[in-house]
This record gives sequence, C-alpha cells and structure tokens, in this order.
Amino acid sequence: MVKWDRMQYFVRTVEKHKASTRVFSPELPCSALGTAMDAARQIVRSSDPAVMLQADVCSRNRNQVRTRYCCWINERGEFVERALI
Repeated sequence: MVKWDRMQYFVRTVEKHKASTRVFSPELPCSALGTAMDAARQIVRSSDPAVMLQADVCSRNRNQVRTRYCCWINERGEFVERALI
C-alpha cells in the first residue's frame, strides 16, 4: 500500500535553451533527496553537451511539487548546479 502523505522525490530532465523546454525523459522516482541529486548529476554529465540538458530534482508532497535542485550544461559546455532548498 502506497502512503500518499510521504514526501516523494523525482528527477525530470528537459532541454535547456531558449527555443525549447521539451521534456527529455519521463520522471525518474528516487528514494531520497541525496539519491535524486546524484542521479541528476550523473544524467547531465553523461549527456551530449550539445543538447544542453537540464535535470531538476523535485519533491512531491500530496499535490504540491517543488524544485529542490537543478543542474545543467550551459552554452560553454560547463556543468552548472544550483541548490534551491
């Protein structure tokens, strides 16, 4: 039985550039915030820099979703991360 009052974490990925915010893949559920952050870093670092992929770590509690962390590849091909907690 799933408890819906428990905090859920997931990673979502999108293309990060002005012309698009196309969703890159389905949500990836994670058991904890740290696990989700590690997964986001790995996804972005292993992606093609030309795609400029962004990964957002989000929490879901009942019907509220908050972005907690994001990382992406910028225009210069550099890895950038930001905690939003």
